[in-house]
Amino acid sequence: MFLRIKKIKTQFAKFSYLFCFVFLTDFFQILIKPGILVGSENSGVEIDFGTISETNIDNTRQKGMLYEKEVLEKVKEGRSLVYKMGKPMLVKNFFFEDYCQNIGEYSIIGTVPYPTWCNRNKGPFSIVRNPLSAIVIPITAELKKGFKLNLNDTLVNDKEANYIGVIRGHHHNPKKLTGSNFKYDQDMLLGLVNESHKRMMIWNISNVGVYRNFQKINNNTRNSFYDLGIDLFNKKGEIIGGVSFGEYKKNCSHHKKCLFNKIHLLEYRNTVHTPKIVFTENWGFVTGKAYPIHTLIEDHGSMKKIFFSRNYYLLVDINLDELNQLGRVKHRVILKR
Repeated sequence: MFLRIKKIKTQFAKFSYLFCFVFLTDFFQILIKPGILVGSENSGVEIDFGTISETNIDNTRQKGMLYEKEVLEKVKEGRSLVYKMGKPMLVKNFFFEDYCQNIGEYSIIGTVPYPTWCNRNKGPFSIVRNPLSAIVIPITAELKKGFKLNLNDTLVNDKEANYIGVIRGHHHNPKKLTGSNFKYDQDMLLGLVNESHKRMMIWNISNVGVYRNFQKINNNTRNSFYDLGIDLFNKKGEIIGGVSFGEYKKNCSHHKKCLFNKIHLLEYRNTVHTPKIVFTENWGFVTGKAYPIHTLIEDHGSMKKIFFSRNYYLLVDINLDELNQLGRVKHRVILKR
């Protein structure tokens, strides 16, 4: 009886850790997110409670398939997340929003002034070629609630899933996070990332059967099986053109007319008001360092990182004639397998 009570307490503690982390993540994201980032899903309400089935979690092969099919692949295929687009506005009006009035054009870090999002000449929006007609649309990618509940149940029911704790940031060497008993060919280190608060919750899951060497898989594992397509429509509902964000680069594979240099996806972080705008060969202009820029997972072999959400500014840099013709901007998830 004592052992049974101890086991129940352990499972309850594991559930409490994750529940509190997810709750606080959602709460604080809503609390501190600037008004411009409040979006709504305009294509209806999506419901995804996953595949409900009885699974023998003690079986290594079945457990490995469970994590692969019901957790990792769902994120990589875009089935476990939803994109929400906020209200569009002209870039020239962005600088007069309450957000910009609060943070100003520069942020002093130490004794050095760094340009913020609100610095039109030196900030990220300094790349705009059409200052009178370019528009910006906030986009949020976030995990579905049903998926988070299923992930919680999976971790709680796995007696070999050990909660390690919460650490600051997520750019860590996985080798420094694992103990001496960690087996790179069998175990998995799962990090649940709250990017907005620079926190990562870590779980050490034994006997998953990763079956590959950590070093080999580190640079070759695919993080996405889908592209995020952005399409522009005129007022008649006809497609003007677009661009897609894929596994390795920005591309026009799914668009008859390519708007490669007119559409940019810039990552926004609630705690970073002074991002550095960088031009890359594969992605064009970016403000983040997590690639591919449109997904919620980083797969480093035995180390997996899943983001609860990521925020972006979709910059559509078009001229006045194109703006007058523009009727709608849509996004779509394009599966590639």
